[in-house]
Amino acid sequence: MQKSKWIKIREFAMTSELLNTVFLSEKRKKILLMLMSGPTTIDRIKESLEGNTSAIMAQVKILLEQGLIEQENNAYKLTYIGQIVLKKISPLIKTLDVLDKNNEYWRSRDLSGVPEASRDNIGDLGEVIIHDPDLNHLFEPPKQLLQSLKQTKNVLTFYSYFCPSCPLNYAELGRKETNFTLILTKSVYTRLKEEYEEQHNIMMQSKNSNLYVCEDDAAKLGALSVTDNLLLIAFFNSEGIFDHKKLISFEESALSWGKELFASYKEIAEKVK
Repeated sequence: MQKSKWIKIREFAMTSELLNTVFLSEKRKKILLMLMSGPTTIDRIKESLEGNTSAIMAQVKILLEQGLIEQENNAYKLTYIGQIVLKKISPLIKTLDVLDKNNEYWRSRDLSGVPEASRDNIGDLGEVIIHDPDLNHLFEPPKQLLQSLKQTKNVLTFYSYFCPSCPLNYAELGRKETNFTLILTKSVYTRLKEEYEEQHNIMMQSKNSNLYVCEDDAAKLGALSVTDNLLLIAFFNSEGIFDHKKLISFEESALSWGKELFASYKEIAEKVK
């Protein structure tokens, strides 16, 4: 029993040492993430990291000593141990990077409108921009979204609030025969149909457009748009209020994340015929 206890303590110490090696240095973490894509030369490592050569080489030496990387000819690569460790902790690293960089924003968001599977993969959002408009532009979509809508061939959008520019923007997509799917809550759709009849009819007549409607109380998300190169998402804040703050990402992994989230809302909506 005593021997088994010491084995467990030793294994925990080894695990803790590896975790410290990865997490206690931003440079070591970045080097390991780089090597997940394949072998890399020291020159490329230096190009992607800030700092002098001696500081970077010191971190490389630690990774070599811990058995996480190895040198082969003029390149460095992950060892089998490194591959195992990074496969397990890479999602955690991505998640912490996303949450740490905008900690105040995430602490004030209500994420109940995001299914658990998507919350678990929130690290896929990668580098994000937090769009916080001033009072003069409160109801205007971000310029990044408007620019993307002009160029994209595919659009997935969900709105639980009425966006004043939405009828004109999506009628224009209908005229261009852009492939888009638009999900609205019942109250938002009713306003679109009654107050913007011309734009509504253009959307309905477009062969590449699809309109869906969901119940008002099923919407626990402010807005979501996924184009060919952009993800935009607007959460309610922790008090259930829509404060117009929006998150934008251009990462491929974020687009995939957004498409999965959109699919979950499409499942609870009915197509307008």
